Amino acid sequence: MKKYRLRYAPSPTGYLHIGNTRTALMDYLFAKHYNGDFIVRIEDTDIARNVEDAIDSQFSNLNWLGIIPDESILNPGASKYGKYIQSEKLEIYREHAQTLINNNFAYKCFCSSEDLEKDYEKQVARGIVATKYSGKCANLDIPTIEKLERTQTEYSIRFKVPANGIWTINDLVRGQVTFEAKDLGDFVIIKSNGIATYNFAVVVDDHDMEITHVVRGEEHISNTPRQMMIFDAFNWVYPDFCHLTLIVDSTGKKLSKRSGNSLFFIEQYRSQGYLPEAMFNYIALLGWSPPGEQEILNKEELISIFDEKRFSKSPSTFDMVKMKWINSQYMKKLSDEKYLDFIKNFIDKTRFDTTSKTKEWIDQVLLLFKKEVEFGIQINDHLNIFFNDIQIDQEVRNQLEELENYEIPITIFKNKIANLKHWSIEAIKEVIKETGIEANLKGKNLFMPIRISASKSQHGPSLADVIFLLGQTNVLKNIDSFKF
Repeated sequence: MKKYRLRYAPSPTGYLHIGNTRTALMDYLFAKHYNGDFIVRIEDTDIARNVEDAIDSQFSNLNWLGIIPDESILNPGASKYGKYIQSEKLEIYREHAQTLINNNFAYKCFCSSEDLEKDYEKQVARGIVATKYSGKCANLDIPTIEKLERTQTEYSIRFKVPANGIWTINDLVRGQVTFEAKDLGDFVIIKSNGIATYNFAVVVDDHDMEITHVVRGEEHISNTPRQMMIFDAFNWVYPDFCHLTLIVDSTGKKLSKRSGNSLFFIEQYRSQGYLPEAMFNYIALLGWSPPGEQEILNKEELISIFDEKRFSKSPSTFDMVKMKWINSQYMKKLSDEKYLDFIKNFIDKTRFDTTSKTKEWIDQVLLLFKKEVEFGIQINDHLNIFFNDIQIDQEVRNQLEELENYEIPITIFKNKIANLKHWSIEAIKEVIKETGIEANLKGKNLFMPIRISASKSQHGPSLADVIFLLGQTNVLKNIDSFKF
């Protein structure tokens, strides 16, 4: 059985985002499940749109997620696989294109952009919707070609689409898909600037690298027949194709940086404090489903249970609520030590002065919220009461004042806490209990007045823990500032 080799081939025209991460991750799981190779290849021939640091961003964030390539520009494989970045293969593409010309599968096209535009306008005027190249240069005689070349007329190289050809793939998601030549015109494989087009370069690369399976987004399915023609022209074997369904936002539109989801790029999740293991887990569930009901699955488990027959045929909705929930599950699983090391990176030092506090105290405060925070920077939503002098929200005060005789438990609690000699969580719990007995109150009628007056907050973790960490002086100060 031939070794599986799958590739993720980003263009450095942008940064790693949810969509191409899903593609890379599925390629990775597919390869690793079958003990194959996962390759990252850079398709950088769209020079005008390339972003300077996009390649570094791709590798940095793939590594962060744990999607580690076996081969790439950073660790190339055997020399027979060729270069791992297209800009270093331009001469090879041109040589292959010349081979196609020599074998009558391609030809030089001397049409200018103005000629092509006029032809396009004529087709539109005739009501043709699926416009295509007229084939004007397909049958130029040799003297004409030589004359045009002597005058240094620019030319591209076009692939000659076989008349009446039919190509069929057994797509791993869509099943049997058939394409007909009548829908396609002769297409450019080498542009007039000497740069190979995507459809040509990708076939040469996939052949050179012995790619066995091409897993990519459904937007590429229209490219497939052109690529199959090129494989046929060289008498090369097709890889197996798999076109993943769209990822959509909550409105059903294709997920993009322009859609409703404000977090589109992986770097954004990284800076927000999401865990790479959680993102790996969640993105693996976009367009693929594991057997059984379990959804919290680590990388090793996902590799083990991966099955290419379980790709979804329907679009996948990117659900931020579920993403947060999965991340929170991974946060809870962290040891206290790892949690503290992680969460401290996300404290907003401009809002909270941690230099005046002891490490032990800060650690205790942060651990209070280990089971509450869904992602890193969310910790900042919980720290205000411990670091800053805050005012009680009027809406919270109104809710408190709806409770009958709410000031009674506050007064009793204040007197008891002021006289407390030994400041400990157990002692504070006893004070709360005694306050309830003396005021003949329990539940919301007891805890809400104490929490709001003592901490200036309506919600939070264990009340005794919060009071203990606020300290006796601050608790009394908070209660004194609470005006009945």
